[in-house]
Amino acid sequence: MAYSQKEKDKIFNKVCERIAQGEALIKILDGEGTFSRTIWFELIKDKDKNNNYARACEIRQDRIFNDILTISDSQQNDIVDKDGVKTVNHNVINRNRLQVDSRKWILSKMDPKKYGDKQTIEQNINERVITGITFDE
Repeated sequence: MAYSQKEKDKIFNKVCERIAQGEALIKILDGEGTFSRTIWFELIKDKDKNNNYARACEIRQDRIFNDILTISDSQQNDIVDKDGVKTVNHNVINRNRLQVDSRKWILSKMDPKKYGDKQTIEQNINERVITGITFDE
């Protein structure tokens, strides 16, 4: 199916909106039927569209970051009442930990400079300068 430029632009904008909402590009394009990845990559060659796509990806990263904060701060269902006895629900806590860790890992791969672990390399060089020494053979 051949798409007009207007149809391509409409689909492009819809895809960018879905990316900004947190969806993965491959999942979106797989669901778009005959709209192929080739057409998508043709579209993002345009500088303005490329900028729009990059901005949608940044918004998605911000959403994921905010999800981390929301999940971390949530205490919903952490304590359960079983027969009048309040107990810690470790399953919920562990699931939340997995969700946070997964999102942190994803962010570190999406934008390692912003969200990756900062690694520094320190180097100490002790250099002794010896002057005034002559060696006789």
